[in-house]
Amino acid sequence: MISRLFLASGSVVALNTDAGALQTIKTVVLILFLVIGAVWLLVDIRRNLIATYSVSPPQSPLGPIPVSTPVVRASSERPTPEVLAVIAAAVHTTLGRASRIVAISSDDDDAQSWAAEGRRAIYATRKVR
Repeated sequence: MISRLFLASGSVVALNTDAGALQTIKTVVLILFLVIGAVWLLVDIRRNLIATYSVSPPQSPLGPIPVSTPVVRASSERPTPEVLAVIAAAVHTTLGRASRIVAISSDDDDAQSWAAEGRRAIYATRKVR
């Protein structure tokens, strides 16, 4: 009789323990979803505030700056000072003040050297007769 009572009470305790673990998991998942929803709401509010109160850059008193059209040149010439200034500004903006331009070459020089390297690699794979 005592053993049956012990077994019955043990199974009741086991059932209560499983229900408690399930309730704990439900509570943790609920808290997790609430935290994710709160973070989502805060990010959305911040995005809306930035969109509403963002400061636009001041307009130039002289109006829009005219952009000159690029000049097409032969590839054997050196780049114009305007092109060099644009390249230098792009490097400075992208890489920062400590960057330095070492060399500027045209696309034709690179294309010819890559073509020669490709031919050399193909000829190197062939057997000499």
